[in-house]
Amino acid sequence: MHVARLQDWVVILSVMGIVAALYISAIFILVRPFIVPAEIRPKLGLMGALILAATAFSIGCLAYAYFIEPNQLEIKTVKIALSDIPSTTKPITIVQISDLHCDGPVRLEDKVAETIENIKPSLILFTGDAVNSLDGVATFNTFAARISKVARTLAVKGDWDFAFHPLDVLVKSKLEVVSGFKIVELNGVKFCIVGTDSGASCIDALQKAPKGLPTIVMFHNPDGDVILKNRTEGVDLYLCGHTHGGQIALPIYGALITQSIQGKKYESGLHKLENMWIYTNRGIGMEGHFPRLRFCSKPELTVFEITGTGNQN
Repeated sequence: MHVARLQDWVVILSVMGIVAALYISAIFILVRPFIVPAEIRPKLGLMGALILAATAFSIGCLAYAYFIEPNQLEIKTVKIALSDIPSTTKPITIVQISDLHCDGPVRLEDKVAETIENIKPSLILFTGDAVNSLDGVATFNTFAARISKVARTLAVKGDWDFAFHPLDVLVKSKLEVVSGFKIVELNGVKFCIVGTDSGASCIDALQKAPKGLPTIVMFHNPDGDVILKNRTEGVDLYLCGHTHGGQIALPIYGALITQSIQGKKYESGLHKLENMWIYTNRGIGMEGHFPRLRFCSKPELTVFEITGTGNQN
């Protein structure tokens, strides 16, 4: 996964510059008694006190973002009513997970699997990015085997899933990789699950898929051509990840960067484009490169409760 836009680099370099300036100022204040004679040394003053307080606060935030938040799994429940499902259908539970980015050491994988086992969904959908390195393959395989025992588990390939050629991480995991479409029956209702590799065309896959069924599109990021070209007809729900909710976000403002060509438009959560619901999952793991932090963007497991508003056929 790579930074997609020039604006992202501007944000990254600006934040790094501000933090560097803050820390350099704090270091100077702290060492000043040792390098500036007392008779010519000005008092600390309000500005100096604020700099030291801001530095201490930022160090606390970094510690939280490194040690605490990456281990705090948030379960988001999203209720969606679809007109092409009979109103008499019992609620259908679908779990979405994304962006595990497994490494050698186990982080949240066991907790996520245990949570899914307790939820007992009818279907599990994984929207890509399995591992950060080959060290994480065994961790991911163990996780995939465990959740596959709970319910049928479909997956699409994200950017990182192409990083270890010739090893195909998802195929090796025995997950059911979607490259086209699959028909899944849930609570008596047939769904068409359309999925393609990151970078491929969702529109092409949809054209080959059967029409008239409740349709869910799985794609790794929110930049699929069905969104960019506004070709939403016949699609009920579009599920993606990739953004990590910014991985580092600010209160109110949200994600600093999303690595989406659409910026913050679909950074996380539920959105709607014409008749199509869009959900961007924040993912479980962290980017394989710097920064290995999460701040105001907790790991997420999404539980969809799907009901119908249509007439009985």
